[in-house]
Amino acid sequence: MSKKEEIYQGAIDLFVAKGFTASVNELIERIGIAKGTLYHHISGKDQLIVEIYKQLMFEIEEKCVDSSTGDDPKEDSKRVFSKIVKWFISNPNKFYYINIFETSPYIKVHFGKVEDTLEGPRKNIMQKVNMGVLKGYKTDMIAFFDFAFTRAMANYFLSMAKPLKAFKEEFDEAFDMYWDGVAQKQSKE
Repeated sequence: MSKKEEIYQGAIDLFVAKGFTASVNELIERIGIAKGTLYHHISGKDQLIVEIYKQLMFEIEEKCVDSSTGDDPKEDSKRVFSKIVKWFISNPNKFYYINIFETSPYIKVHFGKVEDTLEGPRKNIMQKVNMGVLKGYKTDMIAFFDFAFTRAMANYFLSMAKPLKAFKEEFDEAFDMYWDGVAQKQSKE
């Protein structure tokens, strides 16, 4: 693990445990590095908080979203959402960090700095709206609904004694509930 990765992991753990009010000194103590070493890798606490969020969002996109689309947009969406929710369950501290960021003032104050994390979801949504698969709602409204769904499902499964077992047993049902909300009703021919 590189020094920067070590800093990011220590910061994720610290901010999940204490929130964004945790100090740089607490981070230095947790990681066991000199202040100069920390500032060699980051310019400040706010920048670190935003960069970690962006890194996690791009990690999800890289590991969970494939660009291939099959013949069935519903199954494509289900496969991607399943991977995302499973990633959240398998990486709970990273998931909790994302939740903390998205429900904190940082999302509003620094939105322009993280807006690029929405490019992939927006493109995917517009493609499905243009194909007539999704309802013609505003793209960002659907994107935020998608985000809310994946996070709510991860929180639901993480509340269970055996999250991955519950995920395997109940994800199909949960996805159907989501899909009923966003999918364009297809006419029967």
